[in-house]
Amino acid sequence: MRDIALLLIIIACIPLILRRPFFGVLVWCWISYMVPHRLGWGFIQTMPVAAIIGLVFLVSYLFSKEPKKIPLSSPVVFLLLFNIWMVITFIMSVKDPYVLSQFEKIMKIQFFTLIILALLTTRQRIEQALWVVALSIGFYGVKGGIYTIQTAGGGRVWGPTGGFFFGNNELALTLLMILPILFYLRYLVPTHKRWLKWGLLAAMGLCVLAALGTQSRGGLVACVCVGFFLWLKGPNKLAIALAIILATPVVYQFMPDSWHDRMATIIEPDRESYDGSVQGRFNSWEMAFNMAKDRPFGGGFNGFKREHFYLYAPEPERVHDSHSIYFQILGHHGFIGFFLWLAIYLCTWRNAKKTIKLTNKRDDLKWAALLAKMLQCSLIAYAAGGAFLGLAYFDLPYHLVITVVALQVVVKKQLAAEKQPENGMPHRHGLKPQLRGSHD
Repeated sequence: MRDIALLLIIIACIPLILRRPFFGVLVWCWISYMVPHRLGWGFIQTMPVAAIIGLVFLVSYLFSKEPKKIPLSSPVVFLLLFNIWMVITFIMSVKDPYVLSQFEKIMKIQFFTLIILALLTTRQRIEQALWVVALSIGFYGVKGGIYTIQTAGGGRVWGPTGGFFFGNNELALTLLMILPILFYLRYLVPTHKRWLKWGLLAAMGLCVLAALGTQSRGGLVACVCVGFFLWLKGPNKLAIALAIILATPVVYQFMPDSWHDRMATIIEPDRESYDGSVQGRFNSWEMAFNMAKDRPFGGGFNGFKREHFYLYAPEPERVHDSHSIYFQILGHHGFIGFFLWLAIYLCTWRNAKKTIKLTNKRDDLKWAALLAKMLQCSLIAYAAGGAFLGLAYFDLPYHLVITVVALQVVVKKQLAAEKQPENGMPHRHGLKPQLRGSHD
C-alpha cells in the first residue's frame, strides 16, 4: 500500500513539473534528500525515481522561458573550475566500474546543482527550496530523535538506505547542517502560528538528539561548533545561550555510559592511544597526502584502494576509506583539486559576509542577513564534522553554496532597483519592513 501511495504521488507530480519547472526543483530536492521511495517495501524501492523526475524536470526546463544563465560569482567560477579539474583527473585515472559509476553520479549532482542555481531567482524560491530540503532531512531527525528517547540513547540511529547519509556519522553531520536552516525557517513563521513555531523548535531539538544518538564522535564536534556559531550569529543571543546552558547537562546525563565512553575517546594523550578506527583514519590521511605529493592529478575517484596504500601508506596493510572531506579531495584530485574545492567554500563564506554587510542595517532585508548567517553556520557544521568523514560530493553543501550565491543576487537586484528613479524620485530605504516572522 505504501508503494502504491508513493507511486501515485510521484505520478501526480509529473504534470505539475511540466507546467512549472521550478516545481521540478522542489520535487528533485525531495527525492534527493528524503529518498522517499526507499521507505517503501516492494517495487518502489528499485524504481529509477530520481532518473524519471530528473528527465521530466530537464524537459520542462529546456522548453520553458525560465532563465538559462547562471550568475558567475566567485564560488560558481571555482565550482566550474573544480568540475573541469575532476574531468581531467577522471581522464588520467584508471577507469574501473566503480570509477565510472562515481563519475556519472558526481557529474549529475553538479549539473543539477547549476540548473537549480539558475532557477533560484527570488526570495520566495530560495525559501521554498530550503523548506523542502530541511523538512526532507528533518524527517529523519525527528524519527531518530524519538528513537533515541525510546532507547534512552542506547540504540544507534541510522539514515535512509540509498542516500548519501545512510551511515551514522553521515546522518549526524547532515542533521547538524540543516539545524541552522530550521532556525531560519522558524524565524519566518508569523507569531500567530505558534503551533508551527513550537513544531519547528521541537524538530530542532529532536535533530540534535538524533545526531547524538548516532554515537558519532565527529557529530559531537560538529554539534559543539554549530551551537557556538548559532549563538554567535543568531538573534536573541541570551535566549540561545540559556537554551544551550539548560539543555546541555540534561542531554549529557540522559545519554548512556556507552555513549560517554565513546565520546571520551575523541581526545587522547598520544596517537597510539586511539582505537583502530581512528588509527586507520590517520593512516589513510597520510596515504592521501603522500599520494598527492607524488601524483599531481591524485589517485582518481578510486584513490583509496589497496594498491595505493601499498605505495604511499605508513601501514600498507591497514586499508581504510578517506573518512575526511579534506583528505578525500586531496587523495582523489591532488593539491590543485584540493585548493579549487577549498576556494569554493572560502568564496562562499566571503559572499555571505558581503551580503550580511549589505543587509544587516536594513529592516526590510533583515531576513537576508539572518539567512546568510545561518548558511554560514551550516557551512561551519560541514567544515567541522566533515573533517572526520568523506562527504565531499554530497548534494547538500553544494546547495548551500548556490543558495548563498542566489541570495546575494536577489539582494543586489533589490538594492539596484531602489536606486532607479521612480516618477523622478529615488526610492527611500527601509520604510516598510518585509519580514514575515518575528523574534521570540
